[in-house]
Amino acid sequence: MKKPLLRASVTFTTLTIALGSAAARQDPAAPAKPEAAAKAAGPSMKDLTETMAKFAFMEGRWTQQQPNGAVIEEHWMAPRGNSMVGTFRRTLGNGVTPFYELTQIMAEKDMVILRQIHVHGNFEPDPKRTDLMRMRLEKIEGNAATFVPVEPPLQANAQDMASICYELKDPDTLVLTVTPNAPKDPAKPAEKPAEPLVFTMKRVR
Repeated sequence: MKKPLLRASVTFTTLTIALGSAAARQDPAAPAKPEAAAKAAGPSMKDLTETMAKFAFMEGRWTQQQPNGAVIEEHWMAPRGNSMVGTFRRTLGNGVTPFYELTQIMAEKDMVILRQIHVHGNFEPDPKRTDLMRMRLEKIEGNAATFVPVEPPLQANAQDMASICYELKDPDTLVLTVTPNAPKDPAKPAEKPAEPLVFTMKRVR
């Protein structure tokens, strides 16, 4: 009599364990797999670093001599981690520097964002541009990256800017194109379409 009871007990225990395991697999409250949890948390620093590596074409010191005697200079540090930083200076023919700009490009969870600070030559903030300009990456193709305002231009502090584009034309030529918004009423003389501003800068070695 004892052996049949023992076999029945073992069979019942095995069935209980099997049912418990099946329930755990179907339980929505069970802990997520590491891969799913990582995906929900967003891109890793490795992913963000790889994204920023696409902007390496901008790295370097760049300058342009303008017809009126002014000189513009832009210096981009190499991408590192999830960001890179650039500086801009314009010096007039008489040696006066009217303004500087400090620009950051950063890969974040849901976008690549460009932030820019604009200050006067004496390093005081421009009263009309005290807030950061914020633009997001619209597209990057090869050695060309285009940014557009994250919000309507005025809310993004992008003035009347529709987009900016950095393009490496050749190893020693970086072109910055600033495109204004289309006018609300092109028929009005005061609202004729403005031409894009194009800065063709050469590498300083």
